Amino acid sequence: MKTLLLAGKIGAVLLMLVAGLAVAPAAAVPVAPGESSIVYGAADPFAGATLLATISAPFASFDFSGLLTQQVYSGGSLPGVSFRYTIAADSLGTAALERLTMSFFAGFQTNLDYVLGSGTSDAPLTVSRQANGNSVGFTWATNEGIPPDTVAPFLYILTNATGYGLGGVVSLMNGDVASVSVYKPVGVPEPASVLLVGAGIVALGLFWRQGRRVARLCEGTESPS
Repeated sequence: MKTLLLAGKIGAVLLMLVAGLAVAPAAAVPVAPGESSIVYGAADPFAGATLLATISAPFASFDFSGLLTQQVYSGGSLPGVSFRYTIAADSLGTAALERLTMSFFAGFQTNLDYVLGSGTSDAPLTVSRQANGNSVGFTWATNEGIPPDTVAPFLYILTNATGYGLGGVVSLMNGDVASVSVYKPVGVPEPASVLLVGAGIVALGLFWRQGRRVARLCEGTESPS
């Protein structure tokens, strides 16, 4: 009897694990420097966000080519300025793309994932970040990737940046490498600066209240305490 109960409990745990794996997470995966993670896809986080900029650039190497488009967003449910990537491999290539890396993200928070249900190619399997935090990447499983004449699912990186600027780089790989210039995140509020701003607001409030009290005393509408 105990054996049957134990087997039933194990079976229930396995069913819960399988169900958990079958359900896509609701948000992108936070990836700290030196970390990697499996990704399952998530709902599009850019609904209601404001499109700030778009940049497109062709890429080409020995056995792959196509067009990369990067869009920059802010607002909505996004934590800061964030980036969405569309990679369209053209029919001139002979091999699939297997990995993409994006730089420069050192000093910023990065949450990575892809938009579930988008694109015509296979989805990436894992996301990772360099130990120094500079580059983040999407990697496909062996024998998968972005074949010629397909479009990858929308890839995205959510950050806590307050702005963006030129100087970013996306590298597309499958043994060969092709790189294109894109936007990168800039500007993270420093904790000390935030504290100073907060202290300044409090000081202004106290000064305003004291000024109002002095004015009432002069007008005789308030008695000294």
